[in-house]
Amino acid sequence: MKTYMLDKVIDTGTTYTAESDKAYIIRKVGTTSTSKATFEVGGVDCLEILDELARTHSTTYYLYDLLDLGDYYIVVPPDKKFGFSGSSGSKLRIVGEILELGPAEALPSPYMGRYAEQGKKYMSYLRGTYSHGTDTAWTANDENNVLSKTAEAGTKYYLVGPVYAALSNLASVHSPGDWTLRFYLQGAPWDILSTSMGDLGVDLWKCYWNDGTNYYYKPFKPDNLPAEIEPGRSFVVSMINSSGASKSPASGTSLTATVTIGTVVELL
Repeated sequence: MKTYMLDKVIDTGTTYTAESDKAYIIRKVGTTSTSKATFEVGGVDCLEILDELARTHSTTYYLYDLLDLGDYYIVVPPDKKFGFSGSSGSKLRIVGEILELGPAEALPSPYMGRYAEQGKKYMSYLRGTYSHGTDTAWTANDENNVLSKTAEAGTKYYLVGPVYAALSNLASVHSPGDWTLRFYLQGAPWDILSTSMGDLGVDLWKCYWNDGTNYYYKPFKPDNLPAEIEPGRSFVVSMINSSGASKSPASGTSLTATVTIGTVVELL
C-alpha cells in the first residue's frame, strides 16, 4: 500500500467516485458554506459543518481554518461515491491521505471499522441565535438564551467544540468582560452560582476580539463543559450583559447573539 497527500477542494452538489484502487482518509475539513454542509459517502451522511466552525483557510478577520476530525475521521473506500450539499456555490476542502492499494490488497481493518461506524458517530454542531429587538437596549445583568437543545430519542451529543460566539450591531465598542456566555445542563449552570466570585459565565472575548474598529473571530475549545447530552436531556447556552451598564444597538438594528458549538453525534 502506498500513501499520498490528500488536499483537495470539492464543489457542492457534485458526485465524486473513488478510483478502484484508491481510498481517501479525510482527517481535516473546511467549507465556505454559510449554511449546513453535509458530507456523505455511499449515500450515508457522516459530517455536518458550516463556515463558522470550519473554514477552508484563515483570513484577516477569521483567525482559524480547518477542523480536525480526530477520531471521527472519514473513510472513502475504493469505488464509493461521495460528495456534499451546502449553500449555493460553496466549496469543501478535504485534507488527509490517499491510500493506493496493490492488486488483491484490502483496505486495512481499522479503516473498514471506521467506515462502518462513520454514519452512526460523526462530527456535527449545534447552533442558536437570539435577537433582542430593534432599537431595544440590553440592560445590565440581563440574561437571555441563545442556544437550546434537547437530545432526541436515540441520539446522544458530545460537546467537543470549537465554540463560536458573536454579538452583532453594538452601538459601542465591545470590551473584555462586557458580555459572557453561560452553559446549562438540565437547568443546572456549569459555573459558579454567585457573582461574589466574579462575573457569571465565560467571557465572550474568548470567542472573538475587537481592535476598536474591526472584529476578529477565533472559536475556542471548551474545557470541562458538560461532556454528553443524553436522550431527553437539555442543554442551554445563554448570553449575559456583564458590563454593569445598559448596552444599545446601532440605530435601526437589533443586538443579535449567535452561538455555534462543535459536537459529535451518536445514533444509538
